[in-house]
Amino acid sequence: MTDLLVFGADSLVGSHFVQATHYHVMAMGRRDPRDERLSVDGFDSLDLTHTQAVEDAVRHSHADVVVNFAAATDVDGVERERPASTKGASGPAFLVNALAPEAMAHATRETGKFLISLSTDFVFDGVSGPYSEETEPAPFSPKVSWYGWTKGEGEQRIRALDPTAAIVRIAYPYRSSFSGKLDFARKIVDAHHRGVLPSYFSDQQVTPTWIPDVSRALGYLIEARKPGTFHVASPVATTPHEFAREILSRVGDSASKVSKGSMAEFLQRPGVTPRPQKGGLSCARLLDQRVPLTTWQDGIRLFVAEGGGR
Repeated sequence: MTDLLVFGADSLVGSHFVQATHYHVMAMGRRDPRDERLSVDGFDSLDLTHTQAVEDAVRHSHADVVVNFAAATDVDGVERERPASTKGASGPAFLVNALAPEAMAHATRETGKFLISLSTDFVFDGVSGPYSEETEPAPFSPKVSWYGWTKGEGEQRIRALDPTAAIVRIAYPYRSSFSGKLDFARKIVDAHHRGVLPSYFSDQQVTPTWIPDVSRALGYLIEARKPGTFHVASPVATTPHEFAREILSRVGDSASKVSKGSMAEFLQRPGVTPRPQKGGLSCARLLDQRVPLTTWQDGIRLFVAEGGGR
C-alpha cells in the first residue's frame, strides 16, 4: 500500500482528496484535519514558512508520495505583501507558495519520492486563455497578482529541482459542501439565500474545477507516477455571469435577477488586485489519458444533486 504525506489536508481541495483516497495519509500543517473529522493515519504540526523544517519532514517521512495542497490563497490579502520587484522577495505568501514547494522538491529529488503540488490558473496573465499545460507562468508584471506570481514561482522551482514531479493546476474550484470556507459556487448560493446577489462578470472567461475531478486525477497520477504539468478544470469555458445564472436556475428563481458586471471596468479601478480576464485552462493531457473531467454544466447538476444548493 502506498503511503502519502499530505500538506494542506484540511483545505477545500485537500480535504476532499483525503476523504476519497484509499491510501494511508500522514498529514502535516498548521491544523489537525482530525478536528474536522477527516480520517488520517497521523498528523504532525508544521509551519510551512520554516522551509528547512519542510524539507526535513519530507526527507524523513516513510511516505512514497508527497501531495501539496497547502497555499496562501487569500488573493487580496496576499496582494498586500507585493514588493516593488521580485529581488529579495519575502513574506508569508512567498515562503508558503514558492519556497515551501522548493523545499519539498529538494527532498523528493534526493529520496526518490513522487511529488505532486497543486497550482492555479492565476499563474497566467489572463490575456490569451484558455492556457495549455505547456504554457509557462507569466513573468512578474502589473497584470499578475502576487498570489499568482508566487504560485508560478513555486512551479518553476519544483521543475528546476525535480523533473519527476507533477504540477496540477486548477481554476475556481467548487464542491457541494465544505465547512471551512465558501467556494466559487457556494458563494453564489450564499448570496442568493441572503438576498444580496452582486453583479457577475460577463466578460471574464473561466473554466471552473469540480473538486471530485481533482481527487480522481490525483489518484491516476499517483498510480501512474506521471511527471509533468496537468490541468484539471471544465473542458468547456464559461463566464461567472453564465455560471451564476445556471446555478441559480437550479436552486431558486433568482437567475433572471443576476446582473452583468464588467471585469474590464473592474480592473481599471485603482488599487484592485489583478485577475485573469481571458483565463481558463485547457486540459488536453488528462483527457488524452482518458481521465474524465466534468463540464461546468454537469458540475452544477452534480452540485445541486448532492445538496449544494441548500
